[in-house]
Amino acid sequence: MKFLTWLRRKRFPYEPLITIEVSRDRLLHNFREFAAFAPDGHIAPILKANAYGHGLLAVAQFLEQNAEKIPFFGVDSYFEAIALHAKGVRMPLLIIGYTRLETIKTSLVKNISFTVTTMDTLRSISTIENKIKIHLKIDTGMHRQGIRPEEITEAMDIIKKNQSIILEGVYTHLNDADNTDESYTKSQIELWNRYAKEIKSQFPNIKYVHAASTDGSRFSKNIVGNVLRLGIGLYGITENEVLNSSLTLLPVLKMKTILTSVKKLNKGEATGYGNTFRTEKNILIGTIPIGYSEGLDRRLSSNGAVQIGQNKAVCPFIGRVSMNISTIDISSVENPAVGMEAIVISDNPKDPNSIQSIAKNCKTITYEIAVKIPAHLKRVMV
Repeated sequence: MKFLTWLRRKRFPYEPLITIEVSRDRLLHNFREFAAFAPDGHIAPILKANAYGHGLLAVAQFLEQNAEKIPFFGVDSYFEAIALHAKGVRMPLLIIGYTRLETIKTSLVKNISFTVTTMDTLRSISTIENKIKIHLKIDTGMHRQGIRPEEITEAMDIIKKNQSIILEGVYTHLNDADNTDESYTKSQIELWNRYAKEIKSQFPNIKYVHAASTDGSRFSKNIVGNVLRLGIGLYGITENEVLNSSLTLLPVLKMKTILTSVKKLNKGEATGYGNTFRTEKNILIGTIPIGYSEGLDRRLSSNGAVQIGQNKAVCPFIGRVSMNISTIDISSVENPAVGMEAIVISDNPKDPNSIQSIAKNCKTITYEIAVKIPAHLKRVMV
C-alpha cells in the first residue's frame, strides 16, 4: 500500500494548498491533564464530528496506540463507527447519537455499543434475538435525550427479562456545567447519584457508569461513576474558565496555507463581492486559497486576521470572505511573495486567529468553528 501511494505521488505530484496540523504531544498532554479528574484515570475520548474537526481516524489511531486507561471511544453515528473499524481501529466504540432500529438489528460489527434514549427504542430492541450491548441514557435535567426518572423501573424490568440486551453502561449529561453558578449542576448530580446507585444495585456487573464530561470533569469526585467522557477539552479549546485556570490546556490544531497573489490597491479602490471594503490609502493586498467552503467563517469578512511569514505579521481580512478565496491586507509583511506561509488558525489561544479569538469575533462558540473545518482537508499528525 505504501509503495502504491509513493507511485501515485510520483506520477501525480501534488501538495495540498491547505494543511491541518494536529499536535501529537499536545493531544497527549491534554489527555493526561484530565486524568487527574477522571475516576482512577479512566477517560473515554469523544471523537464525534470528525474528532471536533481534528480528524476522526488520525486522532483515534494515535490515542489507541499511545493513551492509557481508555475503556471506549465515543462517536456520534454508526457511520463513524464503521469508518473506524474499516481502518483497523479495534477500540470498543459507544455510539452516543441516534441509531435506526434497523441498523441495530442488522449490525454485525463487534465492539459497538448503542445508546438507548427512549422507552420505545428499548421496547423495540427487546424483540431482537441477537445480543445487543447498550448504554442507557437517563435524563437528569437537560430534557433533550434520555429516559425520564419515572421510567427507570420499567426500563430495568425490560432489561432483566431479556437475555439479549446487555446493559453495558448507564449515563447522563450535565448541560449547565460550564456555568459559574453551580446550583443546577449540583441538583443534577444529586439526582444522578441516586439513580446510578439504584441501577448499580440491580445490575452489579454493569461496566460503565458515566456522567462527567469536559465541563463536568471538575465535579468528578462528587459524581457516582467510573469513566470521564472527554470531548472539547481533549483538543485544548474549552471556554470553561474554571478548567482553564486549573489545568494547562494546549490547543492541538493549526491550519496553514500560502499566499497565492500579491498586488497593490490604490486609495479609494474596493475589493471583494459587494464592494464592502474600500481603501483609505494605498495598500498591498494578498489572497489565500481558503474561504467558507474550507471552513473559514463568513462572519470574518473585514473582521479577524491571519498571520503571514516567519515574523507572523498580523494581516486583517478585508472585504467579504468568498467561497474559496479570501483577501487580506499584507501591507505590514516584509517582502511578501506568492508561496509565503499563512497561518489561518493559530494554536496559540492569545493570537487573533486562534479558534478562541475567531469564535469571539464571530460571536459564537469554539465548538462551531472547530467542527466546521471540512473533513476533506488534509490532516497531518506532527
